Amino acid sequence: MADSFLISLTRFFLSLSLSLTSFFLPSGTAEANPMPPTADGADLRVVTFNLRCIGIGKTSVAYRAPLLAAQLNEANADSIGVQEATLQWMTYLRDHLDGYESVGVSRTNGKNRGEFSAIFYKVEKYDLLDSGTFWLSKTPDVAGSSDWGSANIRICTWAILQNKETKQTYVHFNTHLDHVSDEARTNQMRVLLEQMKSIAGDLPVVLTGDFNAGNDSDMYRTVADALQDSRLTARETDDQGTFHSYGAITPKLIDYIFVSDTITPLVYHVMDDKINDAYLSDHYGIYLDLKLAE
Repeated sequence: MADSFLISLTRFFLSLSLSLTSFFLPSGTAEANPMPPTADGADLRVVTFNLRCIGIGKTSVAYRAPLLAAQLNEANADSIGVQEATLQWMTYLRDHLDGYESVGVSRTNGKNRGEFSAIFYKVEKYDLLDSGTFWLSKTPDVAGSSDWGSANIRICTWAILQNKETKQTYVHFNTHLDHVSDEARTNQMRVLLEQMKSIAGDLPVVLTGDFNAGNDSDMYRTVADALQDSRLTARETDDQGTFHSYGAITPKLIDYIFVSDTITPLVYHVMDDKINDAYLSDHYGIYLDLKLAE
């Protein structure tokens, strides 16, 4: 009952904020930039996007939410991993991503308080076989747990998705690692990989997220020993960074899409889009078109 009231209250204030903010949008609407369809030969498209949880003016959630939702709808991904998704973000995206449902809980209490690392998936195309969230700590099943000097509580959400027609199945894991401690990030990744092995078994795996570390870090080496970095193995790729602080810095590569060896990455692309001359977030999103093993 309390969660239902909180969601209703959030929806009310978000609607009010969006109504006021829309007055300042140049066109009054959010028209997405065109994006290519899923590549020939690909079975599906996945997206990762750090939404940025707060902001003011043109960086506020109220200003950016219609822009980002429009671009995600245009991307037409099979599943989308989002980071820094507060209840305000989750409420908006659940209402405005067309044909998607979501899985995931917040990191602070396993309900609605704090950030989500949620996954949205096409509900008409996929059956959700199973899903869950675990904490990147020594006690992954304990909500709100944190270790190794992590500055924040960190989680990973996962979903086992089966194509209703082809019966092809994959597991999408989505996470957001600590932004301060190298030791915490590496240990968080070790927990994630251990949990992944238990949950996914031999199924194809996609791991999306904001990893808060470059490809010269211990964390990166840990995950790269287990999974492919699709940026390096896709047939068509780019070398654009992802974190740009609303255009204030040269983009740094800290967001990734990793995949298991049973997946062939086809097209990797950093979504460096702006709408109405506004950045969608302080990160760029990434999409990957991929083929699952026969």
